[in-house]
Amino acid sequence: MGRRKSASYLEQQLKYAKAREAYKAPQREEGAATQRQPKVAVKYAVLSPLAAASAAFTIQASKKAIAFFGGDTALGLAEAATDPEAPRGFKPARIIAMVSDSSPAVVRAKGSGRAYTRYGAGARGGGTQYNFTAPITSDTPANLKAKILGIVEAKKGSVGGAYGRIWLEPEEYPYVASGE
Repeated sequence: MGRRKSASYLEQQLKYAKAREAYKAPQREEGAATQRQPKVAVKYAVLSPLAAASAAFTIQASKKAIAFFGGDTALGLAEAATDPEAPRGFKPARIIAMVSDSSPAVVRAKGSGRAYTRYGAGARGGGTQYNFTAPITSDTPANLKAKILGIVEAKKGSVGGAYGRIWLEPEEYPYVASGE
């Protein structure tokens, strides 16, 4: 059994729900400027033991993220060739960084009016990119670890103090077999 909700909590939830219901998103103007996040095709070497020896795929990566982490060679990527596209469900190993301000700010959500803590760099709506995600690969797991540690050491000062983060999401290689 859950605890009983107080009247003030229910009133606050009702206030948030009414604000969310009354919110009307602004109409986008035809021909208005958009935020462009250009991508580039790169060659990604697969590390999974389930893949064929020296398997490589062509995947898309953010130009800004590749530049942020030090370029193609720092990430182990090569120029795209005639390699096949990654199979459905494949996720490359990715290094991710969140750049923060030195002190977080409490802001209110536009739709519901709820307060939340914003850790990202720049002002909300200012167009500042503060999340960077790029694929990272190598020929062996030991070399991959060395690349990751090198990037972390090089970029530690660029993530904006105690709230900035750099982390790795490992590769996911789908292996599917039929029953026949």
